[in-house]
Amino acid sequence: MKISVRHQAVDILNQVSVSHDFASPLINDCLDKNDLSGTPDGRLLTHLVYGVLRFRGHLDWILTRFYRGDFDKMDEGIKNDLRLGLYQLKFSDRLPAFAVVDEAVKIAKKIHPDKSALVNAVLRNYLRRGQKIPFPSLKNNPAEYIAAFHSHPLWLVKKWIKIFGPEETISLCSSNNEIPPLTVRVNTLKTSRKEFAQKLTAAGFTATPTNYSPDGIILTDSVGAIQNTNFFSEGFLRIQDEAAQLISYLISPNSADSILDACAGAGGKATHLAAILKNKGRIVAVDRNPEKIAELKKEATRLGITIIETQTLDLSAGLSDSLKEKFDHVLIDAPCSGLGTLRRNPEIKWRTTEKDLRNFAAAQKVILQNASLAVKKGGRLIYCTCSLLPAENENIIDDFLAQNTNFSLYQPPATINPRLLDSRGFFHTYPHKHNMDGFFGAILKRQ
Repeated sequence: MKISVRHQAVDILNQVSVSHDFASPLINDCLDKNDLSGTPDGRLLTHLVYGVLRFRGHLDWILTRFYRGDFDKMDEGIKNDLRLGLYQLKFSDRLPAFAVVDEAVKIAKKIHPDKSALVNAVLRNYLRRGQKIPFPSLKNNPAEYIAAFHSHPLWLVKKWIKIFGPEETISLCSSNNEIPPLTVRVNTLKTSRKEFAQKLTAAGFTATPTNYSPDGIILTDSVGAIQNTNFFSEGFLRIQDEAAQLISYLISPNSADSILDACAGAGGKATHLAAILKNKGRIVAVDRNPEKIAELKKEATRLGITIIETQTLDLSAGLSDSLKEKFDHVLIDAPCSGLGTLRRNPEIKWRTTEKDLRNFAAAQKVILQNASLAVKKGGRLIYCTCSLLPAENENIIDDFLAQNTNFSLYQPPATINPRLLDSRGFFHTYPHKHNMDGFFGAILKRQ
């Protein structure tokens, strides 16, 4: 029996909550299995799942005021059914209120029949009294207000207030709850940005050049999924946020340079570096996950890249002798919390803890230390994360420099807009300032 789009949304939210899966691949799998890609129902499914994930804290604040029991102990499926219903009632007008409540009750009857009356009562109570629910006072309790109203965990809001202050934290959190732009990187081995933008426009896409990356295009009002076009299959582009594109320009290599991508993942930065080098030179890409290495090889083939060598290697366990002091540039895109990518991955904010930050920092220090051994004398070490917290960024660099006096901070090249650099030469991007993911970067030079 076919289930409704809203029921499918609840099922995906349950998987995100219970299995700690990411929403994006779950949504894509659901779209493919049910032939929903590019359809109104497919867009609705995506809208609902991400809407609930972005505003979960705001929704839960309200729901706990109408539920007399312990909300934390409520069945996760019923929680997500209530969140989805409330999200539609408060933030979406695609269905009349009575239909939203009716659909939520139907879903409850299928997943937890004895809770359907509870779902009906909570949502109808919201319709009667929801507009009178108070939030914490911004003046008296700014952290509590921002966490509840702007839907972020309290511990994270407190950290950001110390860094940015209350007003900018509100701006950052508000930006995190927005739909991010769809940004692609033009494969300059096959075309120029100007030529490709013209091709996209002719095909019905609205293509706008990015402000900071010379290779980026933002797609709006798309006629369909860019992944399903010949442009994609023939390797004219890669989907990549503008901030991630700029990391390759922190390196700004020339064709005589050797580069080690020490945490290469699926190859976003390695393939970009290959394009900057015009497919000449030497890039070695390593990752501890063999599946990522296989994905990287496949991606390099799609993009027409031949200069990337690959190895499966866990930098947290050490660096192989064959790689020591062999590279002009060593890039560490360190495993991190991902808290700079909350527009794209809102589920991260609900699963990351302060303990996780300590674990990430410990791993980052080890990886940075081991990867530094691959840098030639006079070479450069580039460290980056998609985090906005000093614990994963400046603190890691300062700790490394204190222990490695043969390295020093190095100013980024002219390829980086100075507006993205702080007084120490650290690279920063922010969703609320630059309309891109939050990234940090630092360049260190070996004496």
